[in-house]
Amino acid sequence: MPGIIISVVNNKGGVGKTTISCNLGVALTRLDKRVLVIDLDSQCNATGILLSNNTMTRNTLYELTDPNKANPPPVENCIHLSKYKGLYCLPNVEETSGLEMDLISHYPASLMILRNKVRDWAKKHFHFTIIDNPPNMGVFVANSLYASDFVIVPNDAGSAYSFDGLRKALELISSIRASGNPDLKFLRLLINRVDLRTSISRVIIHDITERFSKSQIFNTLIPANTAFQEAEYARETVFRHHSTTRAAKAYRQLAKEFLSVCADFTDSSPKRNK
Repeated sequence: MPGIIISVVNNKGGVGKTTISCNLGVALTRLDKRVLVIDLDSQCNATGILLSNNTMTRNTLYELTDPNKANPPPVENCIHLSKYKGLYCLPNVEETSGLEMDLISHYPASLMILRNKVRDWAKKHFHFTIIDNPPNMGVFVANSLYASDFVIVPNDAGSAYSFDGLRKALELISSIRASGNPDLKFLRLLINRVDLRTSISRVIIHDITERFSKSQIFNTLIPANTAFQEAEYARETVFRHHSTTRAAKAYRQLAKEFLSVCADFTDSSPKRNK
């Protein structure tokens, strides 16, 4: 079976997209999967978490997606081994934010850069590719969705505003499916930063389960836990910083559920010609 590409998308910032991308990636490598994380956010937080400070990042997302570059590097030259065994990263740099207008001026071809340059290579070389997206619905997020098979939409159980980002993400998924990637599927909602001691978490979880079916929501709930903040400060995942916490346990559980859900999707898809 070819590899699977997953976008982590929500229009709202601060819902945990980077934390999810990096920690799920590491959890999957601990189940003997080969994983690539693509950092599509010019804040570069996933790059900072996954790569050592002295890692050479001359070939990055910037060089790969610059529409004005005459001889962009091949994608394999932009892939860097992370600090975690079995996990690789296509890093980003802050300068990538300046490419937005250039990419828009090359519309619609610019929406297919990741699909044309990365998709086939990533599916051939990795079991899973996870794309960490910026908190908007711009050209880079569109690139991500045109290149992906599945979408995970995180929702912050501590913020009612994340519902707005959730709605917009689902609308964009439908639009991309209709306009160029008919195989794109909404995988699951992931409820993040859960603290059942608070009324807001309980209310938001209730609202989500009222609006969405059980098959649209991961059973695994990611807890609100100081281990995440401490790991973020140390520019690590919870597995490197606090491997025995509830936070790390939740991601181990999520990785197993994720593999089961992906298997259900692929098993129910039409069989490919051999």
